[in-house]
Amino acid sequence: MSEASRKVLSANARRLELGVITALTVDGIPTEGGILDLASTLRSIPPYTVTDEEFETVIKRLHEALTVDMGLGDCVYDEQNPWLRARKAEIDPFYWNRYKTDLLKQGWGPKVVNSLDKVTDEILDLMGDPSGRTGWPRRGLVMGDVQSGKTSNYTGLICKAADAGYKLVILLTGTLESLRRQTQERLDAGFVGLDSSGVVNNRKRHRKEIGVGLIDAARSAGVFTSTVGDFKATTVNQLGFRLRDYREPVLLVVKKNKRILENLADWLVNYNASAGGNIDIPLLLIDDEADNASINTNPKKATAINSAIRGLLKVFPRSSYVGFTATPFANVFINPDTTNNVEGDDLFPRDFIYTLEAPTNYVGASRIFSETSDLKCLEVIHDAEEYFPRGQTSDSNIEGVPPSLIDAVVCFFLVNTLMDIRASMPKHRSMLVNVSHFTLIQDQVRDILDHEVRLMQGDIQNYASLSFDEAIQNQTISTLFNKFQRHFSNLEVSWGQVQAQLVASTLPIQTTAVNQKSGPASLDYTAYKEHGLRVIAVGGNSLARGLTLEGLCVSYFYRSTQMYDALLQMGRWFGYRVGYEDLCKIWMTEETADWYAHISEATDELRNEVRRMQNSRLKPIDFGLRVRSHPESLLITARNKMRDSDEIIQIISITEESLESPRLLKDPSIVTANYKEAQSFVRSVISCPTAKPENGSFPVWRSVPKQLVVKFLKAFVNHPLSIKLQTSSLAEFIEKSNDDKLDHWDVALPTGSGDSIRFVGDIEVKRRIRKISIDESIKALLVNGNKLRVGSAGDEKVGLSETEVQAADLRFRSESKKSVQTIPGKAYAAVRQAPLLLIHLIQPRDESNEEIAYTLPPDCDALVAIGLSFPSLNVSSHRVAYRINLVELRNILSGDNPSIDDNDDEDDEDDE
Repeated sequence: MSEASRKVLSANARRLELGVITALTVDGIPTEGGILDLASTLRSIPPYTVTDEEFETVIKRLHEALTVDMGLGDCVYDEQNPWLRARKAEIDPFYWNRYKTDLLKQGWGPKVVNSLDKVTDEILDLMGDPSGRTGWPRRGLVMGDVQSGKTSNYTGLICKAADAGYKLVILLTGTLESLRRQTQERLDAGFVGLDSSGVVNNRKRHRKEIGVGLIDAARSAGVFTSTVGDFKATTVNQLGFRLRDYREPVLLVVKKNKRILENLADWLVNYNASAGGNIDIPLLLIDDEADNASINTNPKKATAINSAIRGLLKVFPRSSYVGFTATPFANVFINPDTTNNVEGDDLFPRDFIYTLEAPTNYVGASRIFSETSDLKCLEVIHDAEEYFPRGQTSDSNIEGVPPSLIDAVVCFFLVNTLMDIRASMPKHRSMLVNVSHFTLIQDQVRDILDHEVRLMQGDIQNYASLSFDEAIQNQTISTLFNKFQRHFSNLEVSWGQVQAQLVASTLPIQTTAVNQKSGPASLDYTAYKEHGLRVIAVGGNSLARGLTLEGLCVSYFYRSTQMYDALLQMGRWFGYRVGYEDLCKIWMTEETADWYAHISEATDELRNEVRRMQNSRLKPIDFGLRVRSHPESLLITARNKMRDSDEIIQIISITEESLESPRLLKDPSIVTANYKEAQSFVRSVISCPTAKPENGSFPVWRSVPKQLVVKFLKAFVNHPLSIKLQTSSLAEFIEKSNDDKLDHWDVALPTGSGDSIRFVGDIEVKRRIRKISIDESIKALLVNGNKLRVGSAGDEKVGLSETEVQAADLRFRSESKKSVQTIPGKAYAAVRQAPLLLIHLIQPRDESNEEIAYTLPPDCDALVAIGLSFPSLNVSSHRVAYRINLVELRNILSGDNPSIDDNDDEDDEDDE
């Protein structure tokens, strides 16, 4: 965003901007001329009168806002009887219209609002028709990105469901009261139109219109929960609330607490059900964070919350269950056939799975962690291990915090100041500190940071108003100046401006712990709605699920879990930072940043399966099977499989898959043996009469018989925890397979930029330079650190004609809704006719290119890693059984947080 468009707008200028946005509700991007004409016309009307300078600023802001777009989603579904379009004429869109108006007033782009309109129509049409008697119950899942606006999506869906005739909406939040309270606030403003605390907790029922209620208060939804408290049967009974007494739809926002859900079900049956125990009104149950707590992880008996949700749904014969989550992998692991008479059907999304597209201004994992990222926001943590060592317990003492964490706090002071100089910024400003899931450790870190913050604030108050030469003598001012020079000197802001603004911008900053012990009020943005809350929030799991940190601009993240869903949910920094993307900073270890880059690629790949399956007209059960058989699925959902057994058999699909061995055993004898086996294999290929060498920049052979490949894979010793590539299992599978596509292979020795070695006979190969790090805990060598990548995308073009490469590129670009710069290697497997074996000869080197981190054993000129790329195989012949030792797998994957479902030290309160 330009400096001009960041200037403060007067009230009239803001009215003019919103007036144009509200009027331009069109599908296409309006022309510059159209925007200018409409703005010029409105400008002549007194409420919109502005100066020439303000008018120029408004036009620039409009150009930016009106180009933001959001694509429609993709969907796989089982059976659908479309009903919404036929009923459009009879539906009064009261709730939707005022919510849409509110979004436009908030500054949402018309294109995004129109897309939201279409998306929520599509999802509603997949649900049950509230005026009908057949087709119930419905089970669906909606997939979005972390912090991408799922709340806005399900708020819009609730509004439309209410307009269509759904009479009861139950919204399940996470397990924490802080998230339930925040969600209630948003639904009060976006759907109900009233402050729920004045309805439920005040017997006089003081009406206070908020949000959409300020647009049109003619009607309002009933609400049986509030921002003050979760569902309580005694309160609802004292107020005389009964479903039958309400002509308008009723909303309950309830957290996933066994006792609360059971009490709600009891109250519904005892006070609202027919003699048969059922309630015959249409129910919409929205399950936010649907992969958290809702999943049944016990194969013998349903877990408490899962059982309670299913029991609740069973009360309503006409119910639509829609789960919302950014990490849906656990949901599709649900057994689709699980049911019993007491609890009813399980929550597998058998009817539909819908993927949401994030608006174009969304900042997600691929934007932050890709090698081509335009955001320079990552700062590396090198010093945290000493202060937060692995193996800490709930009562560990913290003597201090890392200097890097103090640097992050200093940065937060500067970002607040720069945002105030820039203006037109969010009132609320947040910094996230997530270093442990233990409450006591969080509280100790909060106390240390609070002390540091107060010392800095004292120095700023005493010295910032002095001249530069005098102020710089103070250590705090000097530190702020040095950090400004390092991080923000490229901005069009002088240090003089920053120093003059420091007092007003930084003295309001406070530090708080956000956990179940501190309670939901510890992060109450609404209490500071006039001037804004500026807060350093120290927490763990309470910050890691659903909770939105308003105006989040600085994050300090030091956690060791490697499970995909856990890491993605902890990424509260994803989202929208319009106007201050260039100020945001994220501190994390290099290892964690590598994991995020890896996870981003893997999850995008799995989400793209919905698009491919939609094109093939497949069903949710097919998507579930696809995710379960994906080589990454153990990492994605390890917590759901780690039950009581020591081993599991994992069935994976290898059709159109690319597999690598980035995790190798570090034993020198094994490293040397693998090198010699690779030499022996290449010799056998050279002497094989059917193998045909190809001329090129590196050695390639075509039509290598599978017997040679099988022999090599059996001899190659891979790390036992290499999830994606287990050579012995693959060798056995290939040997027994009757798929003729596996009979002959392409084999290549891709070249690199390292030193040349004479590998076999006259074959000379330049080694590939890769960072090799050592993980002593599992006796492993990690290729390319935790990015876990050995080769490059171009490697998998080996053996393909130019026509095939172009076809693969075209297919990938047509299936991908996002603009892509680099085609991933896996895309070429789709057109491959023969499988490919890559033998990577690696020259170890650390990332700084200065010091060798790993030394090869004697008689070994390269570290050998392998890669395999499989073509499309016959359906009956592409499933491989991997036997995984779960005890070892737990040790590497768990870290300090074996499950995002694990609570902090304190149990959540048991409401009635």
